Amino acid sequence: MVLKKHTEIEKVKKGKVEKEIDRLQERFKEFIQSLGDVMNDITTLEVNTMIVAQITGSKFIPEEAYQQIYEIPISEMDNRYFVDRQIPPALYPRYRNLRKKLGWEYCQVLQDPSSDMFDLQERLPNPGDPKDQKELQKLLDNGKFLRGLRKIMELKTAIDSTDLQSETTDIIYAQTIMQLDGDIINRYHEQLLTNDFRQTIISIHSEGVSSGEQQWRRVLYFMVSIVQNIIQRSAGIQGSTGIDLPTFYLDADRGDRGFGR
Repeated sequence: MVLKKHTEIEKVKKGKVEKEIDRLQERFKEFIQSLGDVMNDITTLEVNTMIVAQITGSKFIPEEAYQQIYEIPISEMDNRYFVDRQIPPALYPRYRNLRKKLGWEYCQVLQDPSSDMFDLQERLPNPGDPKDQKELQKLLDNGKFLRGLRKIMELKTAIDSTDLQSETTDIIYAQTIMQLDGDIINRYHEQLLTNDFRQTIISIHSEGVSSGEQQWRRVLYFMVSIVQNIIQRSAGIQGSTGIDLPTFYLDADRGDRGFGR
């Protein structure tokens, strides 16, 4: 009788362990996938130098950013959004392009077979429609879409910083793109040649490229270190079910940041 009770307790414990291992394995897979997405994003360094009328100190809030981009009309027949905000006609196409980029980022998520949104309808969730809130929250939880949304919002912030009472748009005077394969692309706007502050702009851009490259290298080193740590410790621990789980992720799951232990 005692032996039978002991066996039942062991079965319960084993079942809990198996469930915990399955949960941690799933989280580990999600972590590896997000790590791969980040690695794809940092293979290129892009430094742009532009002059704007002002710089806002607003923080990136996904829900607010999505709302602001979503409400921009795509149709060229609908200009009320721009009229209400006293936006000059010269900027209409640039704002509409932001809205198109939002749709493009959404399509990228829908076309990703590994995404849990793969089978959703190809229509952006309406933030003002209660029926779309579940889909919207799922979309904002998607790391790939979130990174795209952040970039779009940065572009909108740059456009918002222009003098909206004039027809002059913000200009990227200098652009430098570095790639991991060694390619370096430098672009300069033609108006830079006639700008009285061209030497100052070039100097500022050069400093930005230098500091950006240093930061880029540190990020690359950090990401590679994480990957190497995962590989080195991939033996992990052996659960009672015979399933290996990397100890690196077990440490991370407990909130322990000691990668090198």
